[in-house]
Order: sequence, then structure tokens, then C-alpha cells
Amino acid sequence: MQLKQIASVLALLTISGCSLLQQAPREVEIITKPVQIDIVQPVMPRAIDLKEPKWYVVSDTKIIENCLKDPETKKSNCKLGREDLYPEGYTYLDKFIDDIKKNHGGDIVFVAMTVDDYELMSYNTQEIRRYINQLGEVIVYYRNVTIGDEDAGAVEIKVEKENE
Repeated sequence: MQLKQIASVLALLTISGCSLLQQAPREVEIITKPVQIDIVQPVMPRAIDLKEPKWYVVSDTKIIENCLKDPETKKSNCKLGREDLYPEGYTYLDKFIDDIKKNHGGDIVFVAMTVDDYELMSYNTQEIRRYINQLGEVIVYYRNVTIGDEDAGAVEIKVEKENE
């Protein structure tokens, strides 16, 4: 019987645990402070490398030939002859076609557009350029915010002109 009493007291102590030993509740202190988060920065995209195309404007206007200059008066004098020996009625279109055939082995292909289409192409190019510049500014802003003290720099567009 005594064994039952000891077992029931132990069971009662085990079940109640430390609830019999009451302590005053501790005050919880809440501290808020910023935490520096390490964000892996993506590699900035390579600068856009645009090539400048060559454009030709050709008309069917007749070529006005230049007369040779008189060495004494330094004025043009057609009686002395002409600088260029173009046939009568030779136009800038004829000259362009002859030059292209000469430079490219006789092959000639035209790619043409209207002035309105050219203006649309120009507008589209400016829109692409504006979009890229604004996107670059957003990227630089976020890089500056997340990097901290370092200046991330700016995104630049590099245009290369081919030698003529």
C-alpha cells in the first residue's frame, strides 16, 4: 500500500511538473533593428554595340558638270573644258548605278523605303534607346540601394561608326 502512495505522489509530481513552483512572468523586450542582407549582384549586361549603316540618297536629277577654272582669274570657264566627262543627260542615278556595278562586280540590288517609313524607323530606334536607358537607370538604382556605399555606375550605349 505504501508503494501505491509513493507511486501516486510521484505520478502527481510528474504530471504537475514545475507548475507548483510559480515564478513571476518575465518582461519581454522587443528590439527592432535593420539587418544587412547580402544579395548577390547580377553581372551587368554588356554594352550594346551598334554599327552605323551607310545610306545612299539617289535622285534622277541630271548632273551639272563643273567647268575647268581659268588659272589666272580662278573663275570657271567652260571654253577650257569640263572637269567631269559625263554623257549628255547623265543623272545621279546613272552615276550611282555605274559606281555600284564597278565596286561590286556588276551586281546591284536596291533596298528602298519611303520617307514616312524612314521616320517610323527613326522613331522606333529612339524608343528602343529610351527604353534601354530607363532600364539601365532602374538596374543602377537597385544596385546602388543593395550594394550600399559603392556606386554601381551607369549603363552606357556605345555606337561605333565604321570607317568609310
